Amino acid sequence: MKSILELNETKVPAVKIDPTLNKYDKIVLFPEKLAKANDMLKNSNFTEVLGAKQKG
Repeated sequence: MKSILELNETKVPAVKIDPTLNKYDKIVLFPEKLAKANDMLKNSNFTEVLGAKQKG
């Protein structure tokens, strides 16, 4: 097994993604969870906090 330093120096990704999963690219697998997450983001002040952190 390679150490973290050896993995950081290599150009080969440590994780290989199976190309057969590409069939799920345009499909929403969990629409209820997506709707809930979008609602939570809409009602949160996340973008305001993120904007303040980026400014200074």
